[in-house]
Amino acid sequence: MAEMKRELSVPPDVEEHGGTEILRLFISGGAMSLSMQRAFAEPGAWGRLLAELAQQAAEIYARETTIPAAEAMAEIRIALDSALDQIESGLRPKN
Repeated sequence: MAEMKRELSVPPDVEEHGGTEILRLFISGGAMSLSMQRAFAEPGAWGRLLAELAQQAAEIYARETTIPAAEAMAEIRIALDSALDQIESGLRPKN
């Protein structure tokens, strides 16, 4: 039997002022499944977006586990650097 689809709520400021969804990401069958669209004039803005995602992920770990945010961020950075190195060398990172 397939797992039920679980979606996050739209953030309150988007409910109030509107906005454009640029990324939708699910974990399905243990793998990432995503759809996205270009949202920024410059590709460097995606780097800033990835940094913000990393920061928020680290903060979630700090709130929901015993892992401090700084430790979670360090682990995220190591994994991100490794995955980017694999992509740049023509290898696909493992999920």
